[in-house]
Amino acid sequence: MAIWVICEEHGDGLRRTTQELAAQARRVAEDGEPVVALAVGACVGRAGWLDGRVHRVVKVAGGGLVPFSADPWVAAVAAVLAEAEPRLVLWGEGTRAREVMPRVAARLGWPAVANALALEAADGGARVLRPVLGGKAYQWVSLGGAPALVAFRPNSFDPEVAADLDTRVEERSAEPCEDRVRVLERTAGDGGRVPLTEAQVVVAGGRGLKDAANLALLEDLADALGGAVGVSRAVVDAGWADHAIQVGKSGKTVSPALYVVAGVSGAVHHTMGMDTAKVVVAINTDPNAPIFKYADYGVVGDALQVLPALAAAVRALGT
Repeated sequence: MAIWVICEEHGDGLRRTTQELAAQARRVAEDGEPVVALAVGACVGRAGWLDGRVHRVVKVAGGGLVPFSADPWVAAVAAVLAEAEPRLVLWGEGTRAREVMPRVAARLGWPAVANALALEAADGGARVLRPVLGGKAYQWVSLGGAPALVAFRPNSFDPEVAADLDTRVEERSAEPCEDRVRVLERTAGDGGRVPLTEAQVVVAGGRGLKDAANLALLEDLADALGGAVGVSRAVVDAGWADHAIQVGKSGKTVSPALYVVAGVSGAVHHTMGMDTAKVVVAINTDPNAPIFKYADYGVVGDALQVLPALAAAVRALGT
């Protein structure tokens, strides 16, 4: 038996989440149980990032895996896992996991858990923590000893310093797979800012910013902190920002070390997407706004004045 980690690329390397999962897999692995990374498609050339972090890397190339397309990925991943029969398969929560993991689970007949927050060793296997009831409660799910697939939110684990493991590499070729989806166009996102779901710092805003032009205040503070920008659903519905940076139930789920939120009332639709942030700083003119219930620090004031002051203070600290 082994614990497998599904790699996912980002930029010139791998997602930080991949390294987080490799570290946590080592923590919960049973004595002598190996940790194996599965690098498919574009990840093949970047698997060196896991040297010393896992016991084995399985590289799968060919079969129309680059650029990413769901059908070839499902076929390749399912074929490798069916042969390996791992105890656990760990994924980084995101668009690719949501597109591929359920289909792999269906092919193999294995249980799958999405949006998990924690992983612990337990008698007879492992258990994971996940939100239920719209994020109003949390539930520990026992996985037992049977193979299971689990997707975790980014920033759920400490990637820690790489372990001094002797990483062995195995190369395989994927069988050709016909893709039922024809991609007409691929549009790259903003490569200059850290991805929202991976960011250690997120600066988010809502309709309390009063105008689309004032979203620049979020960007200024995010740049000063080296973070990413998020918005509420109301901002997206108003046409001020793209859905790609929406935080909430129908948007992205984030778990940063610091979440600064300005002009957001704190409706459950939004808080479901950020309730696992480590430290929350809320800015709102209404002292009774629900967002303050989730905040570690609260500022009752006009975001249009507070945000620039915060950005100036952060930059002053860096000089």
